[in-house]
Parts: sequence; structure tokens; C-alpha cells
Amino acid sequence: MIDALSIAASGLTANQAWIDSISNNVANMQTVGYKRSQVDFHDMVRQSQATDAGGRPTDQMLMGAGIRAGAMSQVFSPGTIRESGNALDVAIQGDGFFEVALATGELAYTRAGRFHLDADGQLALSTGQVLSGGVRVPPDVSSLEIKQDGTVQGKIVETGELIDLGQLHLASFGSAENLAKLGDGMYRPTELSGSATYSEPGRDGQGVLLQGYVEMSNVNLIDEMSGLVLAQRAYQMNARLLQAGDQILETINNLRR
Repeated sequence: MIDALSIAASGLTANQAWIDSISNNVANMQTVGYKRSQVDFHDMVRQSQATDAGGRPTDQMLMGAGIRAGAMSQVFSPGTIRESGNALDVAIQGDGFFEVALATGELAYTRAGRFHLDADGQLALSTGQVLSGGVRVPPDVSSLEIKQDGTVQGKIVETGELIDLGQLHLASFGSAENLAKLGDGMYRPTELSGSATYSEPGRDGQGVLLQGYVEMSNVNLIDEMSGLVLAQRAYQMNARLLQAGDQILETINNLRR
């Protein structure tokens, strides 16, 4: 009976993690570049030794011991591409990530290409992280043109001449779903995701860049609500199992009086 309580408790904990994941996905439906997360479940198994009538050990037995929620993984299916009207917004149509530098010097990766020019003329996110690649915009440049292949050009105010300012690259990973989430739509590589590899947009399987557009989240409300119903039902079943175990233990305790 104690095993039943333990199994029910593990189910409650795992399904609560599932519900929390769904809640976070729904809350970020309108967040630019957000990728939905999902919980992976793992069965817990306990090994025991079977004995014969004489108490001698025989076969090893595997018994279910509940379930646990593993680490959350990211689902990098494409989100809706939406025109923003801001010339410094850049969406990736296809695979790939922008590489940005954090304040600590660590590199992070994002799909949320909503940029602005910082005081040094570099493309930066609204939260301050600077886009890697070394593109700097001189003060006498009035407008930027970011082509699908990542080429960045600027128009000089006085002459109207177009000058080359640099080349943007995209990063990719062997197992992107195992990237660790940092918040604000940014991720860092892990041992499971592998290291970043770089190439120009449109090459080596990378997506192309769309200037003036942003990629919205890939959260589907219908799918999330369907998952929420399943998670709530599973939570209720484990709660009933816990309650039934408690009632049986109470009955046993009363019999001893």
C-alpha cells in the first residue's frame, strides 16, 4: 500500500510539471521567437529478488515504481512569419539561430530577431545582447538593407551610395531540441545539443533572412488545450489513487484498535 502512495505521488509531481509547461506555452503565445516546450516522461522501475518456497532466490523481478518528468525539451517547429514594419526586425525563414553575446561574454542563440542599433552602431536585442558578426553602422548611414543571404548594406546620407557593412551568419546544432533555455527567447548549447556550426543564410540547409518581419511563437492553442485536458485527467486519477490508498490505510488502522 505504501508503494501505491509513492506511485501516486510520483504521478502527481510529473503531471504538475506537464501542466506548468502547458501554462508557460500559452502565456507566451504572442512572444516573438518563442518555441514551445514539452515534458518527456520516464518510467521508474524497481528491481526485486523473487524467492521459492524454501526462501532461496530465483528470478529477478522488475516492478513499476511510478513515473518522473525528465528535462524539458524545446520544439523548434517554425512559427508564423509576420510583417512588423520595422526595418531592423529580421525573421529566419527556415532553420538556424542568431548568435548574440551576453553581458558575461558567453554566447547565446535566439530566433527572436527584433533588433535596434545601440550606441556603438551594432545590432542588438531590446534586452541589450549584441548580435555577433562584427557589423557596425557608421553615423552617416541613413538606412540598412539586410538581404536574404545575410549581406548587410547601408546608404550614406549625403551621397545616397550603398556600402557593404558586413555579413550575417546563422548557427545550427546537431540536436537543437536539447538546447538549454535561458529566458527572453535565448538558448545556450549543451553536451547533448552539440556545438554551433555556422554558415551563410540560404546555404548548408540554413534558412533565409526576411527584413522587416518577425517570427511569432509556434504555440498552437488547440493542441495546448487538448494536452491540458489530458494532463488534468491524469492528475485527477493519481489524486484518486492517493485518496484510495489513504482510506485503505485508515481502515486497516481502525481494525487494529
